[in-house]
Amino acid sequence: MKNILVFIIYSATLLFTSISVGQEKFNFSKHQIEVWKLAKTRTIVVAKAMPESTYNYRPTSTVISFAQQMVHISNSMLSMNSRFILGEDYMGNEKNASKMTKEEIILDLENAFDTVISTLKNMTDNELQKTGKRHGRFPLTKWQSFLFMRDHITNHRAKAVLYLRLNNISPPAYGFN
Repeated sequence: MKNILVFIIYSATLLFTSISVGQEKFNFSKHQIEVWKLAKTRTIVVAKAMPESTYNYRPTSTVISFAQQMVHISNSMLSMNSRFILGEDYMGNEKNASKMTKEEIILDLENAFDTVISTLKNMTDNELQKTGKRHGRFPLTKWQSFLFMRDHITNHRAKAVLYLRLNNISPPAYGFN
């Protein structure tokens, strides 16, 4: 009887130890940082593909220019990062792209991505599961807000790719980001 009890305790200990060792926390930040770095690279490549002479190109008068698409990406990332993730007021305003150089716009893009990536690096899964500010009617957790930001970036980057094509410029090859 004693041997059976020792065997059961030993087996249970081994079972629970192997379960807890085998279970790793998901770590959203760790997995998403590489995705955000790819998004940064892809967006910068698109921004660099348009010649400065056509940076203010607009297919029609009812849409914003290529340059303003890029500025909008930068501004919206900083705004969403402040409001949805950090829970802070955003005091910035979207710059007028027609008064900026291509180099200035690309630098702003790089800085905005670096800011968001830095925020993401410093967040735990517990923090990311908390609800941030609402987007319209929808309450979003902070991890959902990061995905929402990426979706917004992709939307405007896709528009910029179309502007490249309309100017007979081959866009960069598509890749996961």
